Amino acid sequence: MRLPAAVSCHKGKMEKREGFDLDTKVEILKAKKLRADILENLYNLYPQAVTVGTIRKLLRYKDYNPETEIRKAIYYLEGKGYIAFTGNEEEYWDSDIVLTPLGINLAEGDTEDVGVSLDV
Repeated sequence: MRLPAAVSCHKGKMEKREGFDLDTKVEILKAKKLRADILENLYNLYPQAVTVGTIRKLLRYKDYNPETEIRKAIYYLEGKGYIAFTGNEEEYWDSDIVLTPLGINLAEGDTEDVGVSLDV
């Protein structure tokens, strides 16, 4: 017997699972797409290092204006090893970032990450 998505069975007990509301789901999807857009921009410019400020400007046409969201996405990508900071790290927006070999594999569809929505 298959249970509905909102109900789960744990140790023989029926429990209602709390899911994300629609606004939260939309925010998660936007974050995944933003990470993918950053990777795609870096892939298209590879092997050249690009400043974080340049990435921010490239994303403006897609309505990714909040700098905090861009910072979060870059932090995620760096933490996963897809990008690396090189050169000037004193001023964040002037810092250079470059795609790593792992990031290239992700951009080319050789690996997957559930936190990045790539259209490969």
